[in-house]
Amino acid sequence: MSTGKGSGRSRRKFTPEFKAEVVAMVEASGGKIAQVAREMRLHDSSVGNWVREAREAKAGQAPTAAERAEIRELKAELERVTRERDILGKAVAYFSASHPKNV
Repeated sequence: MSTGKGSGRSRRKFTPEFKAEVVAMVEASGGKIAQVAREMRLHDSSVGNWVREAREAKAGQAPTAAERAEIRELKAELERVTRERDILGKAVAYFSASHPKNV
């Protein structure tokens, strides 16, 4: 008997285009999330989350999933570049102090 963790079922992944299409279907149906979820054979909670995220993005309240991913990548790059700058600054200071200037 297996528990939920190792059941062998893989998690389905949906493209942003598919999610946008489902959100459009919900809006066209007058906001009937459960009905659209049944028609598309999806979970109500997933469709509800997609609709909420789309509404927040439309209102400018929250970044989209793609924007959040880009923000994470940019923060990581900024951290890496900052470390590189600090190391180069220390190297310049070291070599400047250890070698007399040619005058």
